[in-house]
Amino acid sequence: MLLLAVFLAVQTPVDSVALVTRDIPSFWRAYDLAAGKDSAERTRIFRTVYLQPGSPGLRDWMRVRLMNRDTVRARMIASGWTTARLDSLSRDSLERASTPFAEQSAAEELLHALRAYPRYYAAVRARTLAVDTNSAIRQGIRQGLAKLAELYPAARFPNIYFLIGTLSTGGTTSRSGMLIGTEQSASGPDTPLDELPAWAQKGFPTHRFESLVGLVVHEAVHTQQKSMPPGQHDTLLRHALGEGIADFLSELAVGPWAANTPRQIYGRAHEHDVWVDFQDEMEMASDSIVRTWMYNGMEPPDKNHGAVDIGYWVGYRIAAAYYARAADKRAAVRELLELRDPVAVLRESGYAP
Repeated sequence: MLLLAVFLAVQTPVDSVALVTRDIPSFWRAYDLAAGKDSAERTRIFRTVYLQPGSPGLRDWMRVRLMNRDTVRARMIASGWTTARLDSLSRDSLERASTPFAEQSAAEELLHALRAYPRYYAAVRARTLAVDTNSAIRQGIRQGLAKLAELYPAARFPNIYFLIGTLSTGGTTSRSGMLIGTEQSASGPDTPLDELPAWAQKGFPTHRFESLVGLVVHEAVHTQQKSMPPGQHDTLLRHALGEGIADFLSELAVGPWAANTPRQIYGRAHEHDVWVDFQDEMEMASDSIVRTWMYNGMEPPDKNHGAVDIGYWVGYRIAAAYYARAADKRAAVRELLELRDPVAVLRESGYAP
């Protein structure tokens, strides 16, 4: 999940978008080879079999979603790097210097997840591998991207990388393209969930394999969103619209793929109360405020306004209201993606449940 798209690799029309799945079998090769080995050997295997030969998407995934940044920095300092020297490095130089530390930390984090959720990972193995062969998923993704391109003809999409992570992220974007945490969207009716945190036990029953289509198109919307204009301030409203617009436009493209998620179920049942709370904080921008509304699976239940990521729901409802009132639907999509003025979008939507 990501609020706005960052600098991406060259984007292409739908028929040229690559669906890159080669990292998934590499993960499971490492998984098999590491079975029964000691901790140090298991870490080495995941580094050399999964991470080091990984695709550009996996290399980005390692840094944005797998490694522990604090651990990497602490180990670099312990090895002789000074804080001042690290802070003086350019991004590319820092990435090169930190690569072995990043690989080590990423492998350790993966093994921690495998130890914590062994039955879950074993149960989703076949479905994660099936991304490569499931024609309904692959065709659904391409059809969803094509529909999104109809809604926004200027759209150009980067490649899509299907990866295995630590259950921390369903999807995000990076310089290389769209990054999908396939293990999060591979559960089925028979998948054991009792090992997982409470938020995942509640949410993962909706993370069926077929939901990959909607998730990918949601991330594709992020790749079309524009950066915040100079001079504007970040706010909860902008965060909520960034994600809610991605939910809404992906629904226009593929249908109501997220309709049974806890946030949508709770939002439909408590829309007025959620909106009253949101209005009180929507102009704020602190991380602590935003985290009570979104990106908050690990937050206590009494600190998420009723459901994990309920801020997505608020943004989704505002986007839907804005689109419904617009006479020119194509222009409305463009305005939502550009999001030059979140307050104006809210005002013109007429949303006030």
